[in-house]
Amino acid sequence: MQITIALLVVALSVGLIVRRHDIRLTLLGGGLTLAFLAGRPLAVLDTFARSMVAPMVAPICAAMGFAAVLRTTGCDRQLVRLLLAPLNGRRWAVLPGGIVSAYLVNLAVPSQSSVAAMLGPILVPLLIAAKLSPAVAGAALVLGASFGGDLLNPAAQDVQALSGLVGVSPLALSVRVIPASLAGLAAAIAAFVLFTARATGHPIEDLDENVLGPEREEERINLLKAIVPLVPVSLLLLAHGGLRSLGWLLRVEGLNARPDLVAAIPVVRALLIGFALAALIGWRDLRQVVQSFFDGMGASYRDVISLTIVAQCFGAGVVAVGLGDLLIKQVGDSRWGMASLAVSLPWSLATLSGSGSGPVLAFAQACIVPLGDRSEVPMLGALTCLAAAFGRTMSPVSAVVLCSAGIVGVSPPELIRPLLPALIVGASVAFVTMLSLG
Repeated sequence: MQITIALLVVALSVGLIVRRHDIRLTLLGGGLTLAFLAGRPLAVLDTFARSMVAPMVAPICAAMGFAAVLRTTGCDRQLVRLLLAPLNGRRWAVLPGGIVSAYLVNLAVPSQSSVAAMLGPILVPLLIAAKLSPAVAGAALVLGASFGGDLLNPAAQDVQALSGLVGVSPLALSVRVIPASLAGLAAAIAAFVLFTARATGHPIEDLDENVLGPEREEERINLLKAIVPLVPVSLLLLAHGGLRSLGWLLRVEGLNARPDLVAAIPVVRALLIGFALAALIGWRDLRQVVQSFFDGMGASYRDVISLTIVAQCFGAGVVAVGLGDLLIKQVGDSRWGMASLAVSLPWSLATLSGSGSGPVLAFAQACIVPLGDRSEVPMLGALTCLAAAFGRTMSPVSAVVLCSAGIVGVSPPELIRPLLPALIVGASVAFVTMLSLG
């Protein structure tokens, strides 16, 4: 009887999310209801308190603060122009090159909708000038901005949050996510180009100038500004790759009281180095640059970390009432069964909610944490991250889809339609690649 009521509570929570009720209120309320049903309300309250000061908080806040500084100094715009400059006048390269450019910008800027907003006014006119329809142009923008480029960055919010929750290092997740995501992206681009090869659209003159955004006149690229967004991730990847001269970045001492911060501190160090470089470039407006960094940190707690907190609370409620154990028992020790759960549940929840982070942590709390230190935990965590990213990419209510649809002037379903075949192909290749890595 208890399990039946619990399933109804979960179904009601999903229904409320689909009907666009506040996701934080829905997840927190659902988690508390499940915990009360199990007679363990403190499980949710304690999870809330622990999540507020979890190791993920520092890297995520620093990453969002750095992204805000990039906007203030114009470094993000210069990176976009640097990546798109080679595509001008090369019609054959505009579509694949545009998707890759959005993917790389998402590597440096963790917000998918921000990436779409930055690239849209520059990339969309190039795509439409290449005789692609507005819907296809918007779909290409979404595919690049939301396929999971941010997951290649060890500072990514989902990687950091999942790492702290399931007790594996960000590197253990990254070594599985990176090759799978890159292989999936290559397959998705090939499929997208193939499926849209004959798509024709409207001449660029037919589009409303307001839809395309600000003027498209040429401006000189500031190479120094364009490089700054890539500094933190480059430092981290090179350091983890074994470059001896960067060994200092990973060495952390004096954390006997908080050993859980060992993985977070190198990430924060790298982001602060990037912040310092951006501040030097924008020294004329140093006060505004510094203020934007801390404003970005505060906004990240409000918009991102709050969601990870309530997602973990919902997961704690699922665990308390026994639904997580029930799911695990149903699949037993089947590696393929757990992998299927790690793909299907986060993907479905992300599609319904439009959020990637919430489904990642809710599923991890309920189904991965109970597995303890089993060898497949890093692989399941990586699958969960990618599945949620793919679900968000095809969600008609996700911020990146809504933003891109607004830029090209089509409805979200119309934009998603040309996106789906390539997304399915790319996701399939990504999952097969990850499972083959073990």
